[in-house]
Amino acid sequence: MDSSQFLPPTPRALGDQELQEVLEAAKRDGGGVLAAMQILEAQAQLRETDKSELHAWRVAQSEREAQAEVVELPVATVPQAEEAPVVTLADPTISSEEQDATAADELLYESAPELVEQVSTPELVEQVSTPELVEVTVVVPNKRNAKDSSSSQFWVWLTISGSLLPFGIALWLQSLGLTFSQSLVAAALGLFVSAGVVAIGAIAGKRSSLPTLVLSRAAFGVLGNLAPATVLVLSRLFWLVVLVFLGYLLIAQSYGSAGSISGVATTISWISVAVLGIIVTSAVVLSSLGGKTLVWAQRLSGVVGVTVALTVSSVRISASGFNQSFTEQGSWLRALGAAVVVFAVFGLAWSSASADYASGLPVKVRGWRVVTWALLSLGLVPTGLAALGLIIFSDTSSRHFGSTFNALIAGSDGLTPLGIAAQASLVLTLVTSIAMSLRSSSLSFESIRLKIKVSLATPILAFVAVGLAIFGFSRLGSAGFWFNLQGYALVIAVPVAAWSGIFISDVLIRRIAYHEVSLSRSYGFYRAVNVLNLCGWVVAVAIGWGLLRSELVEFQWLGYLSDYASNREFWSQSNFGVVIAFAIGLLLPVFGGIPRIKRQEAEVLQIEARRNDLNNVMGDID
Repeated sequence: MDSSQFLPPTPRALGDQELQEVLEAAKRDGGGVLAAMQILEAQAQLRETDKSELHAWRVAQSEREAQAEVVELPVATVPQAEEAPVVTLADPTISSEEQDATAADELLYESAPELVEQVSTPELVEQVSTPELVEVTVVVPNKRNAKDSSSSQFWVWLTISGSLLPFGIALWLQSLGLTFSQSLVAAALGLFVSAGVVAIGAIAGKRSSLPTLVLSRAAFGVLGNLAPATVLVLSRLFWLVVLVFLGYLLIAQSYGSAGSISGVATTISWISVAVLGIIVTSAVVLSSLGGKTLVWAQRLSGVVGVTVALTVSSVRISASGFNQSFTEQGSWLRALGAAVVVFAVFGLAWSSASADYASGLPVKVRGWRVVTWALLSLGLVPTGLAALGLIIFSDTSSRHFGSTFNALIAGSDGLTPLGIAAQASLVLTLVTSIAMSLRSSSLSFESIRLKIKVSLATPILAFVAVGLAIFGFSRLGSAGFWFNLQGYALVIAVPVAAWSGIFISDVLIRRIAYHEVSLSRSYGFYRAVNVLNLCGWVVAVAIGWGLLRSELVEFQWLGYLSDYASNREFWSQSNFGVVIAFAIGLLLPVFGGIPRIKRQEAEVLQIEARRNDLNNVMGDID
C-alpha cells in the first residue's frame, strides 16, 4: 500500500511569513496595489485549493479509521468508532497546514464574504459559516486632506446666482409680454431645476476628486464616454465664448460704442477690447491660482453682487414705488418655453462643471447637505433677485429692454456711487465667472484623452475665446445678442440635457465613492462601453432635436418630428424638445442600470476589502 496516502497533502500556497515577504518585495519593486492584489488573489485561490484537498484527505482518513475499527471491534462496539475523533495523530504539521490554509480566508471573510462564492467550491461554502460583516469604505487618496464643509457649495455658486444676471433674466422675461405671475413661475421653474441638476452633480464631486466629465465614464463606460464628452467639451467652450462675448458687449456699452444689448452691432471698439483683455487676463491668473484664492474670489463676487442688486432694487422702489403696470395678457405656453430657455442658459451651461467645484468636500459629507446648500445658492437667491427685478422693471417692454439694462449696468445716469458699484460688481462677476469656466474647460480635456496641462490650456482657451467673441460680435450682433444666444443655447442644450439626465440619475442610484483607477481603464469596473446609456443618449438627442423649433436660418432642419405632431404650435413655442431629452436621460439608468450599478459597487467594495487586507500586511498603501 502506498504510504503517501496516510500523509496530509503538501500545501501549494505560501505561508503567512512567506506571503508577507513576497508582498513587501512587490511593494519595493513599484508594482503597487494592483500587483499586490493579484498576488493576494492567487494565494487566496491556492489556499482554497489546499483547504479543499486537506478536507478531502481528512474525510478519506476518517473512512479508513472507521473501517479499521469495524474489523477489530465487535458489532456492538461499532458506534464507538463514530464518536472517535477523526484524526488522532498529534502531528503538528497538520495543525500548521490547517492554519495556513485558512489564514487568508479569515481576512477575506471579515472584509468581503462575497469573494468566497467566486473562489471556493460549493461543498466548502456549505460547511463554513460567514462571520459578521464589517463596514468597508472606498478610499479616495486625493480626498484624504479634503476639509471643505457642505456650506462651501453656497459660496461657490453665489458668484453666478448672486450677481446682476437674475436682473437680466427678469428684464428678458418682462420683454416677452408675460404677466408677472407667468414671468415669476418661468424664472422659478427654470432656476430651481437648474439648481437641482448642478446640486446633484456636486454629490459626484464629493465622491471623487476627478473632473465631472471624467466621472461620467461610470455611466457611459471609459470609451463610450468619449462621444458625449466631446459634445460637452464643445459646449463648455461655447459658454466660455458667451461669457467673454457678454463681457465685451457690456464693456462696450459702458463706452457708448455698442448701442443697446439687443440692437445691431457697431464698429469694434479697441478700447473695449483692451479692457476685456485685462479682465480675461485677470481671469486666467485667478483660474491658474485656483484653490483658496478662487474660493475667496467667488465669495467676494457673490456678496458684492447681492449687495449691489439689493441696493439697486431699494433705490428704484424708493424712487418710483411698486409699479403696478403689469400686463394683463400673456401666454403660459410661452412662459413654459421661457423656463426651458432659463434652464438651458443657467443650468445646463454649468451642469458639466457641477462636480469640479465639489472636489474639496470629504467623502463622508452628507449628500443632502450638499444639495441643500447648492439649492439655496442656485435656486432661492436668483429667484428672489429675479422677483425683485420683475417688480422694479415691470414697465419694461421689448422696445427698450436693451437700453434699460444698459442704464442699470453701465451707469448711464452718471458717475454715481451706485453706478460705480454696479461697474465693480460687473467686473468681479466677469473675472470670477470666466475663471471658473476656464478652469472647468481646461479640466474637461482629460475626458476626451487630450493630455494638455491646465497651465497651458487655460491661456490658450482664453485667447481663442476673446478672438471668437470679437469675431462673433461683428457677425452675430446684427440679429441681436439675446436672440442668437437663445437659438444656439437651445440647440446645444439638447445633448447636454440628455447627458445631464443620465449622469444625475446615475449619481442618485450610487451609494459609494467612485473607484478612480477604474475610471481610467477600459477593463476596470465601469467597463469600456455602456451600450444602453450610450445608445439611449443618441436616441434622446435625436428625439429632442426632432421636437425642437428654431427661428435661426442655420437650424431650420430641426423639428423634423414635430411636423407629425398634432399641436405644432406647442412644439414651436414650448422648447419642449430639451425637456424630452432630459426626461429620457433620467429614466435610462432607472429602468436599465440599477443591477449594473449595484454589481459595480459590489466589485468596488470587494477590491477595497482587499486593500484593507494589504494594509494589515503591508501598512497604509495608496
